[in-house]
Amino acid sequence: MEKIDFLCEEISGINYERVKASGMSMVIDRFVSDLYVLDMFAPFVTYVKLGWGIPFLLNDIKVRERIGSIRKRGIGVSNGGTFLENFIIRGKLQQGLSIIRSLGLNYIELSEGIMDISKRDKQIVSDFAYSNNINLIMEVGKKNRNDQLSLSETIEKIKEDMDFNPMMVIVEGRESGRDVEIYDHEGNIKWDWVEKILENIPLEMVMFEAPMEFQQTELIIRLGNKVNLGNISFSSIPAMASQRFGVRGDNFGVEYHSEEFQGSPATRFVYHVIKNSVNSDQAKIMKITGMSRRTVQNSIFELLKAGMISEYPDTRDMRRKIYRIKVS
Repeated sequence: MEKIDFLCEEISGINYERVKASGMSMVIDRFVSDLYVLDMFAPFVTYVKLGWGIPFLLNDIKVRERIGSIRKRGIGVSNGGTFLENFIIRGKLQQGLSIIRSLGLNYIELSEGIMDISKRDKQIVSDFAYSNNINLIMEVGKKNRNDQLSLSETIEKIKEDMDFNPMMVIVEGRESGRDVEIYDHEGNIKWDWVEKILENIPLEMVMFEAPMEFQQTELIIRLGNKVNLGNISFSSIPAMASQRFGVRGDNFGVEYHSEEFQGSPATRFVYHVIKNSVNSDQAKIMKITGMSRRTVQNSIFELLKAGMISEYPDTRDMRRKIYRIKVS
């Protein structure tokens, strides 16, 4: 704890409790990992999701023991979305909810990864969650790569789910992080999707499942320390924690505590690239961010107008402009 307090106080300027209260982190439990890692990194984990329908395969006593062990560490526990969908598709929603209550879960996830859920059933789950003091999490997106929602359908689903007053809406990412919602077939982030989603729902109300560590890093760098991340593996908890602190090579020295600029996610990302690169021009920024020329140009204009960066001619090529952080 003393080392963590020292890092927070001397390096990043934020305290331990603030890191814990930053973006939520959901870890997926496949029931094969030792819980020891949670003893060391519990403050960085908001809740653990019991993967898939695994609880169906195990003795109830064993499942309750695992849930109790996790909750004793101050970490919440949720069902996997598939668990509840299995009951709904068989017309046994109430039975599924009763099991969730008996297991002692304090988070409940309602997803539509396999099937569409009626508004009536969504309302039943919402009423159940609030009457039992359970945090309601709703998830948008399909698991089948051949049955993916369009961007407009994703946004409509998010708006529909918000009507049921969830604590948060998750954007599906599966365990692979490929060919689903905001990810392409290689797992690269479709930033135009992310920005459009955030135009329709506040950052604090959405969680992006990001099973790959490079996805976690890019989302934290571009959206900041308060981005909510899900489907983190047990083995990736330390990496995710170091990303939250900004003390690893990918995002070393990023000042998440600073409120120096409140632009769009794209502009904040461009600012970060300029701040942490040498002699950044438009081409270099486009290559690092993966954004279009127009988006980069608009972000640069916004930063210049706000007095956050300065523009210099390249002495080797006067047609080329170099951008650097403005020194006051």
